[in-house]
Amino acid sequence: MILSKAFSNSQTGEFYARLFKPRFDALQKAVQQTPLVLMMWGPRQRTQIWSNQRRRIRDTLQRNGHTVFFSEQLGVPIAAITKKGLEFLQSETADLIIVVQSAYDAVGAVQHFSEFRVVDSKMLLFMDEAASDERLYHRAVEDLRAAYNNVETYSYPTDIVHDNLIIKITEKIKLLQLVKYCALERAASWRLGIDTASPTRVRLNVETQPFQFNLLELYRDHRDEVDVLADSAALFVLAYANYIGKCAPKALAHQVGLDDAAMRVALMPLLRSQMMVHLDDVLQVTGFGRRVLESAGMIGWMTPAAAPRAQPAPAPRRTTWVRNLSVAMAGVLFFFLIAFYWLSTNQQQLPLQYTPTRPAVTQTATPIITPSPVRR
Repeated sequence: MILSKAFSNSQTGEFYARLFKPRFDALQKAVQQTPLVLMMWGPRQRTQIWSNQRRRIRDTLQRNGHTVFFSEQLGVPIAAITKKGLEFLQSETADLIIVVQSAYDAVGAVQHFSEFRVVDSKMLLFMDEAASDERLYHRAVEDLRAAYNNVETYSYPTDIVHDNLIIKITEKIKLLQLVKYCALERAASWRLGIDTASPTRVRLNVETQPFQFNLLELYRDHRDEVDVLADSAALFVLAYANYIGKCAPKALAHQVGLDDAAMRVALMPLLRSQMMVHLDDVLQVTGFGRRVLESAGMIGWMTPAAAPRAQPAPAPRRTTWVRNLSVAMAGVLFFFLIAFYWLSTNQQQLPLQYTPTRPAVTQTATPIITPSPVRR
């Protein structure tokens, strides 16, 4: 799965670690908190191996938070489980009925083994692949598997010894658990008519009694959406393509670290359901794809902006006397600069050689004195 992959592209790795994985984990946790009411039916053999296996399956499902009970707890006798045993199932008491059988005829003859009878009874069928009458039901099984994905086979006794049967049942229950969660979250868009005015009461009813809708039918009607949400690789490709915008298939495959074959597998459900389109060698997420991402809490991301540059640390504040001294020194320096500039300007306006001379002596005119006549 792509969720355990080490990405070589730094942008892809950052998107996965910072944006996708936290929201995907939150989705998984929310689905796990949506329990189911399950009934186990069969197998008819009451050998020690099957008795132990039934208890282990029940205990495993109960640890996952589900309510599980056996068919005999509803008063359905083992002898009544014949080829028309479907008539004795009280399907309204459970979300799903887990049918584990070693032969196909245990769930009804061919005329009763039909889509409507099995689906109406909410049955998940787990059949021994070596059953001798498998060929009689092959067409019906293929139709059920294509429409509802509710038929699995197992190998006896290998899958019993190695717990593969428990794993198959657990994975199938997780898928239908996702259907129930989506039905509650998308009641309006799925047009289920659920009153969501009191979500607390709705959740309480879900935990204490079977869901009012047939989960198999809901899965058939919304299979594309559910399958993408259940497939971590397809969901990651859809979310990342929406994050980076239009891109070529090879460029997208390179960034998410998938080879061509794995990329085709991841894109198949997205293109089939038209969550993405491939036009002019460019992949683009459609409006339906964005709605699926939005419903899963995986939309609204923007390409991360460049990190802001670090601002220099502010200079330490000086004390008052240092500031005053600096102002005074700046004033004195400014005064000397002005004086130097003024002197330099006046010096340039004087002659190149300047020799001061003494001032000329002022000649004072001597008055003419006329001698007076001498008296005798």
